[in-house]
Amino acid sequence: MFDISFSSKLERIIDDIAEKGWSEIPNFLPEDFCRSLLNEMISYWNSGEFKKAEIGKGDSQTRIPEVRSDFIHWFDPNNLTELQNQYHNIINELKDKLNRDFYLGLEDFEGHFAVYPEGSFYKKHLDQFRSQQLRQITCILYLNFDRKENDGGELRIFTDEGTIEIIPNACKFICFRSDQIYHEVLICKSKRYSITGWLRKTDVFGQ
Repeated sequence: MFDISFSSKLERIIDDIAEKGWSEIPNFLPEDFCRSLLNEMISYWNSGEFKKAEIGKGDSQTRIPEVRSDFIHWFDPNNLTELQNQYHNIINELKDKLNRDFYLGLEDFEGHFAVYPEGSFYKKHLDQFRSQQLRQITCILYLNFDRKENDGGELRIFTDEGTIEIIPNACKFICFRSDQIYHEVLICKSKRYSITGWLRKTDVFGQ
C-alpha cells in the first residue's frame, strides 16, 4: 500500500501542517480498503456495539446531546482486527514522518469508528483537553460512498481568515493540529461514517 504516491501525500501533509496547521488529502487510501473498513464499521453498528459519544475526560465525561450527538466504537489496541491493524500501520507511517520533521514526540494512536445518524452534529470545539495535552494531531478518514450534495455533515474548520467547509467524501483524509484548530461537524442529513483518531504523546502521569 505504501508507494511513491503515498509518500508524496505524506509530504503534502507535512507541508500543509507547517504552513496552516491542517491538511486535506482526497483519495488518501485505496477505495477497496476504505470499503472494507466501512463494511466492518457497519457490522459493528448493526450488532449494537456503538455507544453514544460523550465530551470531557475521565470522571468529567458526560453526554450532552446539545453539543454532540454522534455514536462511536473505540479501537482496542490490544485486540485490533486485521483491517484496524493495517490502518494503524498507515497512521504510524504518518506519525514517524511528523516526528522526523517536527520533533513532536508522538508515541501512540487512539481512534474509533464514528457514525453520525441523520440530524446529528458536533458543535465547535478543540480536540486537545484543557486538563492534559496528550492529543497533538487529529486524523480523520471519511468512508461516505455515494454521498449526495445535500447530505450535510461537512467539517467546518475555523481559521484566522474565516471558515472552511470540507466535504466528507469517501477516502478523503483530514489531518490537523489538535491544540490549534477549532472545528465542528454540521448537521447531517444522511448517515455519515468516518474513522477519527489522535496521535498522542506518552501519558507519563497516567492522566
